[in-house]
Order: sequence, then structure tokens, then C-alpha cells
Amino acid sequence: MSDVHQDGQAAARHMAAIAELLARVQEEVTGAAALVDIAEDEIERAAARHPQAADDLFHCFRLLLPAFEARAWGTEFVLRAHCRELLERVASGEDTRPGTNAECLLAIAQVAMEVPLNGAAAGFYLRMWSAAFPGHELGDRGQHYEALYKGAIDDIERWTRKKLSIPGRVLRDVECDGLHHGQPAACRYRTEAQP
Repeated sequence: MSDVHQDGQAAARHMAAIAELLARVQEEVTGAAALVDIAEDEIERAAARHPQAADDLFHCFRLLLPAFEARAWGTEFVLRAHCRELLERVASGEDTRPGTNAECLLAIAQVAMEVPLNGAAAGFYLRMWSAAFPGHELGDRGQHYEALYKGAIDDIERWTRKKLSIPGRVLRDVECDGLHHGQPAACRYRTEAQP
């Protein structure tokens, strides 16, 4: 094979690798933009439901980032469930550090790809699905598992939420310039500009 032919093949491989890298970057940028849009939409909805917590909700965007990477975060209803749960915690003053229902669900789903789930783990999956996506339950099997394994499911839930806990996922050190989406806001976090 000639050097020119080999150089051409090498160049083609490099171009293919660059094209693949650019496609991945585009996918990540598109995914990040979708995350921002969904999070902002859920923040706006939560503020409408909880006007007394609107300032906290406006400033909690960074809390909405998931605990780990998973392909399912690209699924809108999964990401919305995660955001909604954290926003409800913020509005009610609950701890935002433990894993969300969606995070727990995705973690147990990843485990299920490696090993078969026992009865308690399957019950935990069904519990997390029902909690994350109310109105879209997977039949009444969850009740059966709850009746048989409730204590073990409770233990798995406590352990999983703790493992997925993010210590820094708390609303703190908030500074506000008095503008929310470019509009003046009487935000409780407003800090006066220094001369």
C-alpha cells in the first residue's frame, strides 16, 4: 500500500473522529440547553404554586443538577420529575441534599442492568416510579411488593437516598442584584451594590 493511500486513510479516520467528537459536543450542548429550559420552566411553575417561596425558587437553579450522569436525564418527563421534587422541597423548607425519586429510580435501573432485582429491590423500583411519576403507575404490582417487603424497601430507600445525597445541594450564599429575568424584583436576597 502506498504512503499516499495510507495517509489518505489516516486522514479519513481523523476526520471521522473529529466528526464524532463534534456530534457528541453538539448533543451535550443541546442536552444542556434542554436542561436549562426545563429547569427554568419548572422554577417558574413552582413559583406560581408557591409565591411565598418565589425568591428561594428563583435562586435554586444549581440545585437541580442531577447527582450522576445517565442517559435518561435526556427524557423530559424524568428531568421534570427530578426538578419538581427538588423545587417542592425548597418551597416547603425540606432537605434538598438526599437523592430524589428520579435519581433513586435511575440508580436502581442501572443496578438492574447488571444483576436481577430481588423482591425488595423490585418493590423499591416500583415505589420510586410511582413517587416520581404519579398518575403513571405500573399497575398495582407495587402494592403486592409493599405488602411483602415494606421494611426491606424502606431500608433500601433510606440507603439509596443517603448514597445519592449531595452535601452541597443546599441554597446558600445567595446574592441577588435585584433583577429576576431582567426585571426589577424585591428579592429578599438582594444585595446593595458597593460604590
